[in-house]
Order: sequence, then C-alpha cells, then structure tokens
Amino acid sequence: MSKLYVSVGSQWLSRILRLQLSAGLLLALNLSANAVETASALCEHATNVDAAIEACSSIIQTDKDRHRLALAYFNRAGWHLKKDDVNRAASDLSEAIRFEPDFAAALTKRGLLEERLNDLRSARADFAAVLKLPTTNSLSVWAHAMARERLAATEAAAKSAATSKPAPAAPDRVAADFWRRPLAQVLQECNAKPSVAIKLPGAKGAIELNRCYRGREHMSCVVAALLAEANSIKQDYADIASADYPSLKTLDAMCQITPDRLAEHSKALQTFRDRWALLRKEYAALLDCTNSVEDSLRNLYLADMSYGADLVKSMVGSLRNELTEVSQAQKDVLNLDDQMSAAQKAVEKISEIRSSVCR
Repeated sequence: MSKLYVSVGSQWLSRILRLQLSAGLLLALNLSANAVETASALCEHATNVDAAIEACSSIIQTDKDRHRLALAYFNRAGWHLKKDDVNRAASDLSEAIRFEPDFAAALTKRGLLEERLNDLRSARADFAAVLKLPTTNSLSVWAHAMARERLAATEAAAKSAATSKPAPAAPDRVAADFWRRPLAQVLQECNAKPSVAIKLPGAKGAIELNRCYRGREHMSCVVAALLAEANSIKQDYADIASADYPSLKTLDAMCQITPDRLAEHSKALQTFRDRWALLRKEYAALLDCTNSVEDSLRNLYLADMSYGADLVKSMVGSLRNELTEVSQAQKDVLNLDDQMSAAQKAVEKISEIRSSVCR
C-alpha cells in the first residue's frame, strides 16, 4: 500500500514538474517574441543611430527567417548611410538582396550607392532589374519611380560621356551626386521639360488635364524627389530628436552639452525649418495637382471598351497609390516638426543660461 502511495505521489510530482517546465518554456517564448518585436521596431524607427544598428545586428545574428533578415540588412544599410559608412551600407544591401532577390527597394538603394561611387554600369543593371519586378507595396512603388528616373539619367550621362569632349565636371560625377542635391534643384531637373496640354476623350468633347500634370514620368520624378527629401530629413535630424533637450532634468546633464554642440544643433534647426517649409509646399502642390487630375479622369468616356469603368478606376487608383509612400513620409516629418519646435525652444533657453550655471 505504501508503494502504491509513493508511485501515485511520484506521478503527480512528475506532472507538476512538466507543467512548470511548459509554463517556463511558454514564458521564454513570449519573452523571446517580445524581444524580437522590440528589436524590429528599433531597427526600423529608432532615433539613435547606434541603437538602431545594434537592434538590426541582433536580428541578423539570431533570426532565421529570410524575409526578416532581408529587412534587417536593408534597414541597417540606411543607418550606416546616416554615418556615411558607404561600404558597410553597400554590403548590407547586397546581403538583403541575397536573402530576397526581388527586394525592389534594396536594389534601387544599391543602385543609388553604385551611382554615387561612379559605377554606372552596375547602377543601371540594378535599376533595370527593379523595373522587371511587380509593384506590390508602397515601398516598391517608390523603388520603381526612382529606378525609372535614375536609369534614364544614368543612360543619358553615359551617352553624353561617350560622345562629348572631356570637361571639368564629368557627367558621371553629376549623376553620382544626385541624391545629395537640394530638393529645389532636383525638382528643377524634374520640371526641365515644358508643360504641354494633355487631352483625353470625354462624353462632351476632349477633357484637358490641369497643366500641373506633365505625364506619369514627371509625376514619378517629383514623388521620388519628395520621398527622398522626407527620408533624408528624418535621418539628418534624428540626433537632435534623440537628444531630447526639453526633457533635461539635472544641471549635470545640461552642462555636459558643449557650446559647440548647442550652436551646431541651433543652426541645424534653422535649416530644418527651411527644408520642411519647401517640402510641405511642394507636397501640397503635388496633392492638389493629383486631386485635380483624378477628378478629370473620372469624366473619361470609354464607352467603346468593355471594362471602361474598371480601367478608369485603375488609373485613379494607380495615381493615388504612387502618393502612398510619400504621404506617410510627410506625416513622419510633420511629427518630427513638433519635436524640432520643442527642441528649438529648449536649445535657446539652455544657451541663455548655460554659461551662468556651468563650470
């Protein structure tokens, strides 16, 4: 009888231990999942560059999913570019493409890097590869628009270099510096061709589109320019956002900020105001133009086509989809504007009092 009691007690103890082990395993899995989720968020949206790189690296070292690995390499490349580490960025983009060969955005960004390094043949190959891929999301829409615009520019530069006499400013160098040029200059390049009347068939005669619309290629060029500027602004001012000046609590924390650093950030904040004002103005103009064109397209007369209504709907949807990525980037910069306004006020106050209270 005592042996039976011991046996039953052993069975219950065994069950309890198994339950505890299962609960511990579930807790560990949940903690692991939360850690991965936190790392992914930091890798994509962190305000501190080093923290973002570390988060991306942790995913690369521990994750086995090819899609998540491709995204981690892609995001880490962007943070390396923030530190102007071109070689590491190029290596990470190649790794992203190795894990996901049809990653259009990674191909386009690698093409831009190759263009920057004057490797126009490789850049054109990457841009051409992007245009063979489908557009599956807003990021790939941006990749297509930028690849199409840069492929045309690099091919023109190559032809010019082959037929023209040597000049102090080589066409390759001009093309390579594309993404470093101010937004106003890039838009001027997009608008190089004159505006012409675009007329489409309507039920009561031809419908003339607003002259602000110069065709799909021009629109894609403008969208790519605005998106590049918005993303550049987010990266260029991440350090100021991460400094979180309005939240300083102690004298020591304030005194650790050097006068040179304050002056640098004060100047950068003014530059932010100017860049944001132009981006906001040009985005509003693009949005107004797109709305006007959409209204006109809805009046197209395609009665002779079996699916005329579907075709019109597809045209309108395609125009709207091209704005998706830049619209989200615009919202991100709008949120950053609030942070920059608060930072500017705090920097001004700190500059006023620092010399009086710090050693």
